[in-house]
Amino acid sequence: MKNRVLFILLFGVYLFYACDSETTANFPTQITQDCRVSDSIFEILLDDAKLICMDFYTNEDMEELTEIEFKEYHFAPILAALQIVYLDSVSTASLDIKKYDVHALCPEQLHNSHIIVDTTSINIQSWKEYGFSDNLNLDLLIDEYNLQLDSIGKENYTVRTPIGINQDVLSQELAKFPFIYESQSANCIGDGSHIEIVYFSSDFIHLIYSYGWGNCPSGCMNRHYWELGIYGSGAIELLAESGKELP
Repeated sequence: MKNRVLFILLFGVYLFYACDSETTANFPTQITQDCRVSDSIFEILLDDAKLICMDFYTNEDMEELTEIEFKEYHFAPILAALQIVYLDSVSTASLDIKKYDVHALCPEQLHNSHIIVDTTSINIQSWKEYGFSDNLNLDLLIDEYNLQLDSIGKENYTVRTPIGINQDVLSQELAKFPFIYESQSANCIGDGSHIEIVYFSSDFIHLIYSYGWGNCPSGCMNRHYWELGIYGSGAIELLAESGKELP
């Protein structure tokens, strides 16, 4: 009998420490793809994480994002949290978020910049026809980020990148070339579903998912919110749910 009681006590202590260690597990600071997440979904969540990261660091006046490529430690924890929510098959909130396909607003902000150029420049002509500009510094950017040039009329062009990068910083770099008169990152046009971050630490992230519907190109008339607390251990907590009843 004493051995049985001792076993129960020891087992209880083990469970306590095991659970406690799980709740304090840290999110990764490097990009990690869960094997259960397909490549196509992972790319979408990757863009989501970068957009959430941009908004958070800008709105909170935190460390300025001054490089074309985001540092992994900025967005990798957010990406891990997004994958946890996507893979969750228990929480009704997670299931609804997947059902209504809720993602961060305006991924084109990560992939497009608009430039006005000197169409008589041999550098622009070469870039348009052959994919390189014959300008060493610009060609380094073209090669590193696979910059694609698409005409949108006269001297106006869109610069597209297959991977999500900090288009604000890229635009600043492009504007330094004398044959590029103006350069700016794509603006967010319209409205829709969104994800924003309220708070995050090494082991906990507070996200607000929102689904918008009803005339969203001009401004969604209806919106539903899920506030989730995601732990580095993989646990999810529904902190609040509000807004209009889902359609």
